[in-house]
Amino acid sequence: MLFNTPASTRFFRHSRKARPVNSPLNQLADSSCGGGPGSVPVFNCIVILTRDPQTGKIHGKVANLAGISGEATSERDLLFLLTRRFRELLQTCSRENRPIPWLDPPENPGPGEQQRFIPIHL
Repeated sequence: MLFNTPASTRFFRHSRKARPVNSPLNQLADSSCGGGPGSVPVFNCIVILTRDPQTGKIHGKVANLAGISGEATSERDLLFLLTRRFRELLQTCSRENRPIPWLDPPENPGPGEQQRFIPIHL
């Protein structure tokens, strides 16, 4: 067990090398931020969460993009729902050559609300 080992050996040691650029997954090339042919656009999805004390459900809204909100029984399900809607709206705006309806500045969380930052890759 981890807790029965000496303190000096409690850290993971990795002997594997980084995956090469020409690997089947193309992880290094696709995850680069260099703007080259392998780059992927990334957008910040800012979510504000509130839990309803009566029902236990979580309500959320995207703070930096108009018109996206939802409700779920778990934070994970809610974030999945909101990020899917966020991605779909961005893809639709891009496909139809429409401006993205960003909220600038984004909404701020109020008392009792929590905020999450989620990177969205298109």
